[in-house]
Amino acid sequence: MYLTQSNVIRGLSKQEYTMLREMCQYSNNLYNVAVYTIRQHYFDTRQFLRYEENYPICKENENYGLLQAGVAQQILKMADRSFRSFFGILQKVKAGDYQSKDVLHPEIAFLR
Repeated sequence: MYLTQSNVIRGLSKQEYTMLREMCQYSNNLYNVAVYTIRQHYFDTRQFLRYEENYPICKENENYGLLQAGVAQQILKMADRSFRSFFGILQKVKAGDYQSKDVLHPEIAFLR
């Protein structure tokens, strides 16, 4: 089951609402760029692309420039945290320490 969070924001003008939607879209785009970069690096080298190495690559993306620097960095750090968790699970799967009744994600299953 996938869980989502819905936030209802009231009292915004049309201009504020539009601006908020655009910033959310830029944020989503930047996160996707970071995830794509990490994944491609992993598929090419079988190594994890850390935040410190991914940051200069993603900083060149237009979505980074459209957000405040602090916000953009936190988005890149979120992608880094997500993949650190993913690779931690991969290590447990390889070691046989990961027991789950759920169906494994295809990214994990091919490493068994």
